[in-house]
Amino acid sequence: MKITLHEGLDLSEPEIEIRCHIADPRLKRLLDYIRQYSFSLEGRIGETSFYLHSEEIIYVDSADGRTFLYSGKNVYESRETLSSLEEKLANTTFVRISKNCIVNTAWLKSVSPLWNHRLEALLKNGEKLIVSRNYIPALKEKLSR
Repeated sequence: MKITLHEGLDLSEPEIEIRCHIADPRLKRLLDYIRQYSFSLEGRIGETSFYLHSEEIIYVDSADGRTFLYSGKNVYESRETLSSLEEKLANTTFVRISKNCIVNTAWLKSVSPLWNHRLEALLKNGEKLIVSRNYIPALKEKLSR
């Protein structure tokens, strides 16, 4: 693989161009990381707003009509719905694993089978999340990329 970096004061924003014969799964995963680099999500603690880079977010959860962003240090409330966040995060390392949860696969340490055709996702921070059987195919597809 050949990597070239050109820096210039005349450039207003980063531009990335990738040339390849065929985009293999590892390259597609790299593209997911690059895509999520370009935006941040707003989260609130009380009345204070914070802008989080998507790679800081471990998972997104929804409960009682409220949406929460979980980072390594804090839990932030989002004004957006889980569905709208799922759309924004579609071509990144995030994937929905249940009706109320989206996980950042970059934080995924392992996945183990549970009874009733579900999975348990162990995250790098030690937390465990349940992957509903309806969302297992999407998780497998995301991990195979």
